[in-house]
Amino acid sequence: MDFSAVLRKLDAEAPALDALSDGIWEKAEISYTEKESSRLLAGYLRGQGFETVSGAYGIPTAFTARFGSGSPRIGLLGEFDALSGLSQKAEVFEKCPAGGAAANGHGCGHNLLGTAAAGAAAAVKEFLAREGCSGTVVFYGCPAEENGSGKAFMARAGAFKDLDCALTWHPGVLNRIFSESTLANVLVQFCFHGISSHAGGAPELGRSALDAVELMNVGANYLREHMIDDARIHYAVTNTGGTSPNVVQASADVVYMIRCPESSQVRELSGRVVKIAEGAALMTETTVEHRIIKSCANFISSRVLEGLLYDSFREVPLPEYSREDREYLEKFSATCPKSPEEALRTAAGREASREGRAFLKQRLKDRFWNFIVPWDRDRDDTLIRGSTDVGDASWMCPVAQFYAAAWAPGTPGHSWQATAQGKGKVARAAMLWSAKVLALSACKLLTRPELAAAAREEFAETMKGRTYFPVPPEARPAALAELQA
Repeated sequence: MDFSAVLRKLDAEAPALDALSDGIWEKAEISYTEKESSRLLAGYLRGQGFETVSGAYGIPTAFTARFGSGSPRIGLLGEFDALSGLSQKAEVFEKCPAGGAAANGHGCGHNLLGTAAAGAAAAVKEFLAREGCSGTVVFYGCPAEENGSGKAFMARAGAFKDLDCALTWHPGVLNRIFSESTLANVLVQFCFHGISSHAGGAPELGRSALDAVELMNVGANYLREHMIDDARIHYAVTNTGGTSPNVVQASADVVYMIRCPESSQVRELSGRVVKIAEGAALMTETTVEHRIIKSCANFISSRVLEGLLYDSFREVPLPEYSREDREYLEKFSATCPKSPEEALRTAAGREASREGRAFLKQRLKDRFWNFIVPWDRDRDDTLIRGSTDVGDASWMCPVAQFYAAAWAPGTPGHSWQATAQGKGKVARAAMLWSAKVLALSACKLLTRPELAAAAREEFAETMKGRTYFPVPPEARPAALAELQA
């Protein structure tokens, strides 16, 4: 079937998508506060003829946009939250916060991510309307990927289960399939309670909650020697009990993120961290209570859908870099911690595909990465040490995703360089290319139901003997600001 009209639709939508992405970049709203960003995306899709539901799954900034009827049911996942502390002026080649050092910025490119997925949904909707074929496309407006695990709460409330397949993407520095597994995690808040007193005049009467927090952190540091190599423990003290050193602190809070390759391992390790907190309370004669803020599952990628995305990679022409684009990218690469060669060497070492590793090693001297990294179905099972709530969607239905080269070679994620490039020509071109890859892949699923059936069959086999651990029922979606005193 000729899908050229799908790609032409996206070319026509490019100015609107650029404006939409820029609007979200400028709002830069963090986890569960993305009111305007959510409204912009939902408004765009409503204008394209979608039936939208705001406040989906009990989350104010989540929404769905649906068109069509019957099967296959194809989901497109979109994110739009920013990161705190990453405010940055656009297209400036030095660190230059736009709204103060503590303001927010799109250092992970979610302004691009959600917009491309929305554009793809609009193109698929037009295809369904024109062809009159059976099928449903659903855009999921997913808040709080950063630190909030919005998709995990959505999955707990029933999202994604009725889909045949779901697709998404992420901005990055290479055009490649995201084949790796990720770490599952849990975010736990520990609140210690002591007794205040005059630190100089009557220290014996005080019981310091801050001492308990510090002892807990020391205990967690010793735990690191006795956990599996792929596990990670991070913490942030969110309440020190005040700013007066002559008062014994009666309250202090700390938030822990605990990561492991599997959710079952996270549950075991977090139990040990809770015991350390209880021990710290015992040593200081304070009390402690803890609550789970959120959790997310490890990502399980569908190889059937990976192959589908890779085929679309090769059918959609890559953006071309002009001389000005290359100069622009070189200027940003020069500001990054690793040179393009060093960064590509690291990427080659982590690549899941043997063919991909060999390919990248041959390209170490390339200063511009406008190529497609080879993929093969017999890739290795590899793990990256980050986490994503796309993992929870991947336990509900077959899911695959890809990276697209939206940033200069060497650009780290969660950096001012990534924020600065978020409104640039190269980022916009990568966003449009990604929208086309998603739309083309979704249309293939709609017209070749055997693909969706094969993905579902693979999914059922992969999940045999595995248990999904949803977000605990006592946890609720919470903005980061709610964790701070």
